Amino acid sequence: MTIYREDLEPRFKFEVAELPEGQNVKECFACGSCTGVCPVSQIIPEFDPRKILHMISLGLKKHLLSSDLPWYCTGCSTCKFVCPQDVRFNDVIKALKLLALQDGYVDADTLSEMGKLAVVDEMRCVGCLTCVRSCPFFAPSIEMGKGVAYIEPLKCVACGICVAECPVKAIELKISEDVRRFSSFDLLRKEEMGEPNIVAFCCHYTAYACSQDLQNLPKLGFPENVRVEIVPCSGSISISRLLNAFEEGADGVYVAGCLDDTCHNVKGSRIASNRVNYVRNILSQLNLDSSRIEMYMISREPNRGFIDVAKDMTERIKILGPSPLKGK
Repeated sequence: MTIYREDLEPRFKFEVAELPEGQNVKECFACGSCTGVCPVSQIIPEFDPRKILHMISLGLKKHLLSSDLPWYCTGCSTCKFVCPQDVRFNDVIKALKLLALQDGYVDADTLSEMGKLAVVDEMRCVGCLTCVRSCPFFAPSIEMGKGVAYIEPLKCVACGICVAECPVKAIELKISEDVRRFSSFDLLRKEEMGEPNIVAFCCHYTAYACSQDLQNLPKLGFPENVRVEIVPCSGSISISRLLNAFEEGADGVYVAGCLDDTCHNVKGSRIASNRVNYVRNILSQLNLDSSRIEMYMISREPNRGFIDVAKDMTERIKILGPSPLKGK
């Protein structure tokens, strides 16, 4: 990128520092610890926390605020714990988002196209308050005089919980670039030799723990008969989506989310667990073994949990055999 003098706004770092979220931005001495642990930068190399902080220091306001970069951050706070200067990069990103919206560099339409804002279809919305009650971040509200829901761009974290909860399907959330890139890897499945067909819905925060090894998962012991579908949050998986996996030929289905008390979206794992239990009841009513579906809550710290639960489910389904729904 070529930098021209007229592109620089020296007061930019002070604008960021004047906001509560960016008050420590001037403390950064570019050690790179944040970039070293950032899971997003492993998947999206152009999202480099150290470079972004340097751009703030240089005064590249227009270039930074008009780009997609601030919106790639998932706010996982991993960088917060390694910064020796307590810069709190994830909070600095919040300041950048605020400035971008405030100064008109992005708007609701831009964010919805990027998959960073859930959008309400006013023609479908019935003002039932389901999204208001279910959102962990209080992003939806009912517009006075309209009686339909509105989602606040700065509060929405694009978790998709409201999309799955809406009873009239009035809320849409497009797939964001970070989730799309995570979902781009495809593990080949072995359907020969009696290997069961298993579908795993995985929260992308849980997948971040394996972000550097996604392509090498089979070499690390991940069962190749498991097809992984990465989602923004385990709470975004609807009951119909879980049932459709069985209708499409899965012998077993599981959801991998964060530990209940460390869920990035507060109650995403709890919501997913409730939906899995609901599907269990449906399977039982159909005289199918309810253990064909499972909810696993995995620590987001680097570990083998992601691989271990896939092995556990594979062994379980081998004992149960092919799904009776196959071929129907």
